Amino acid sequence: MIRKLNFTGNQAIDANQENGNVTTNVIIKSQKRQKDSFCAVSEKYRNILSRQVQKEKVEVKKMVFDEALKQVKGATKKHYLSDLRDAVVNRLISNLRFCRDPFAVAQNIAIAGKKQMDKVLSLGIASVYNSEEMKALNDELFSERELSEARFSSLTSSASEEQLNEASRLIDAVKRVLVELSNSGSQDEKAA
Repeated sequence: MIRKLNFTGNQAIDANQENGNVTTNVIIKSQKRQKDSFCAVSEKYRNILSRQVQKEKVEVKKMVFDEALKQVKGATKKHYLSDLRDAVVNRLISNLRFCRDPFAVAQNIAIAGKKQMDKVLSLGIASVYNSEEMKALNDELFSERELSEARFSSLTSSASEEQLNEASRLIDAVKRVLVELSNSGSQDEKAA
């Protein structure tokens, strides 16, 4: 006689009783892990963009982003841009000091998804992107202001003009430092 007992949401007990011996097996059903909205939108973005003929144009990238956002249930632009800002500022921008526009490059890499970010951080940008692909990374899809507003505004208030200016000045300062580091690194290589 075989009986199945429901134990919890993801476990069941299979009880088998034959000739007075009882054996039980715990069966764990796998639950499909749901992706967070940032990953889901980024994945849709990559898939839709890969099918576009003129994928290098900023306008096309923006339309693709809007379409990807529509296709992910429960995703909002504000939440996505907030996560994007975190990825750009906290993880990528300081590691892209040799790029012409580190903010735009970091933004494009972050939109490509978490796996791509990790790949760039571990292998380096030159190993992941060829020179033609690097040109497409220099397009800024969202302004610093849009990302700051998404990150720092709430339902009851929004970022003040002073906060937005401060964020913009900070990013400009980081860009200048990165350019100087890039120039000094180039001079050190020439000297060697």
